[in-house]
Amino acid sequence: MSILSLVRRRNFLVLVFSLLLGCTLLSVSCKEKKTKTQATTQGTTEIEFRQKNFNFGKLAEGEIVTHSFYFKNTGRENFVIKAIESGCGCTTVEYDKKPVPPGKEGKIEIAFNSSGRYGKQYKEIRIFANLPKGKATLTITADVN
Repeated sequence: MSILSLVRRRNFLVLVFSLLLGCTLLSVSCKEKKTKTQATTQGTTEIEFRQKNFNFGKLAEGEIVTHSFYFKNTGRENFVIKAIESGCGCTTVEYDKKPVPPGKEGKIEIAFNSSGRYGKQYKEIRIFANLPKGKATLTITADVN
């Protein structure tokens, strides 16, 4: 094999490697841009709660009480709840899983089971949704005797 053919083969391999590397980098760059675009097109919305805190007052240990938190979608996008977390098993949450259109109202119902609880109780309910801050927080309190 001549030196000229070795140089051509080496140049050919360098060219192929460069093209493959360039395509890979371009592909990663496109995926990153697509992810950023998808995140911005999902949109966020605004909601207003009639109240964000509720006090059940004095309860006897073992009572189960409920309260509904009502809200209105005041934004321009559908309000979509991704998840709701309550601080402990004593607090359960029910809500409609369908998106709430702009201008419409929805509700989140909280049930608190005071069984095994005594004294002042403070529970947070975190709503993860398409909101500017990513979440909203509701609180309930009670004084269990």
